Amino acid sequence: MRIITIIQNQLLLEKLKLENELERTLNDRTLETDEVVNKSVGLVHKLTNANSSIQTWESYLNKEEKKI
Repeated sequence: MRIITIIQNQLLLEKLKLENELERTLNDRTLETDEVVNKSVGLVHKLTNANSSIQTWESYLNKEEKKI
């Protein structure tokens, strides 16, 4: 089903964007240390949520496949 692929892609895209933003934040020499730390911690929390969402989605799909 196409909607499953769209959802998977959206979840992966969100994760990749967060990883990119974290990398850019860590390499940004114009930010103060506290800014880098606070922004990085916030991004790590968002990444954790994104990873959890991907795992939950994959788990759901596996359960649905077993029903078939």
